[in-house]
This record gives sequence, C-alpha cells and structure tokens, in this order.
Amino acid sequence: MWKLISCIQIVFVIFITLFCGVVGSVVMLLTFTPKIAMNFFPNLWSRFLFFIFGVRLQIDGKPVDSTPAIYAANHASPLDIPVSFLTTPGGGYFIAKKELKKIPVFGWYMILSGMIFIDRSNKETAMKSMLSAGEEVKKGKNVIAYPEGTRSKDGNMMRFKRGSFLLSKEADIPIQLAVIKGAFDRMTSKDWQCNPGTIHFKYLNKISWDSNQYDSPEDYANQTQVLVTKAHSEMA
Repeated sequence: MWKLISCIQIVFVIFITLFCGVVGSVVMLLTFTPKIAMNFFPNLWSRFLFFIFGVRLQIDGKPVDSTPAIYAANHASPLDIPVSFLTTPGGGYFIAKKELKKIPVFGWYMILSGMIFIDRSNKETAMKSMLSAGEEVKKGKNVIAYPEGTRSKDGNMMRFKRGSFLLSKEADIPIQLAVIKGAFDRMTSKDWQCNPGTIHFKYLNKISWDSNQYDSPEDYANQTQVLVTKAHSEMA
C-alpha cells in the first residue's frame, strides 16, 4: 500500500516539476523578468511537494538583515532544497557546475532564471567563476550553499568544504547560517520515500571573514561547522 502511495506521490512531483520548469521558462521568455521565476515558481514547487508528502516546515527566526549573502545550511535530504527555496528571501540562486546547462528543461530554467554557473575544469577558471559569482551576490542575488558539498548518507553532518568560505573571503560576502533538522527523518537519498512530519529550520548568526579570527578559509569552515553542529544538537 505504501509503495503505491509513494508511486502516486512521485508522479505528482514529476508533474509539478515539469509544470514549473516549462511554464516558468515560458513566463521568463515572454516577460524578461527572471525574478518571477525565482520568487513564484520555486515557492509553488516547494509548497506543492510538502503538501503531497505531508510535510510541515517550522521556521525559527529570520535573516539577520537584508544584505545579500550566502545562505548556508547542513544537507542530508533531498527535501533540503525546497526548504532552502522557502526560507531564502527573494528566491535563492544555486552555484552550479556549467554542465547542468545541457539538461533539457532543468538546464534551460536555470539559465533563464539567472542561476550562477562555475567552470570546474581547472583551479584558475574555477576561481574566476567563483569571483564572478561573488559579483552576482553583490548585485542582489542570495546564494544557497551546502558547505558539506553533498548530502549526508547517514544523517550525520560531514566536514564543511572550503568553497563557500573562500567565496565569502575573496568577495567580501557574509554568510547567513542556518540549521535544518528533521529532513533526513522525512526523506533520505536512498529510497526517496517520504515520511510525513515536521522539518525544523532555524536561522543563526550572519558571519563574515575576519583575519583576526580565522587563519584560512579551511579554518573559517571548521569554526563555522562547530557553530552549526552545536545549534543542530540543541534543536528539538
């Protein structure tokens, strides 16, 4: 019975994903206003997913201020993505590898909406791409980042990588920290079956590079992970 319900849910999810991707792309092409795509369609997609899966999102607090920033949180579930869309003011932009541009519908939507692409082919081009991403943030784009680099397979927080923190340092961009708890209990990346329930999201402090406090981007990442881990363990 549960397998049948899961199959029906996945069908609805595929439908709303294609709908938002295609209609959102058409709207952007006709109106030349990418913000419509980033404010309306990701929000619609996320709310529909949570409705279908029986998931409730509980948000604690709000961003420290409206300054454009890198919105960084832990990552253990596919549901972290709709959580991020619903909690990032003005719509969040992912920093994605340029190869994703080639994916039909998905890639087109990312290009039209103004997602930030980076070239990872070598260190020099990757750094240039990261600095270009920094300029986009300064223009008003809030970036969504998961410092672990990938989803945790067992729900335990993995080591934070330096990428987001290097961007914060080199481009002088603050990081708005947040914690997600309960998403892994709702859905893992192994079976894609969702368990109804509540996901808790909490905003933490906004931090910036400080040469008096951090020795390197790696140290910046490590100290930040301590803060996020502590907050995660203290959440209900």
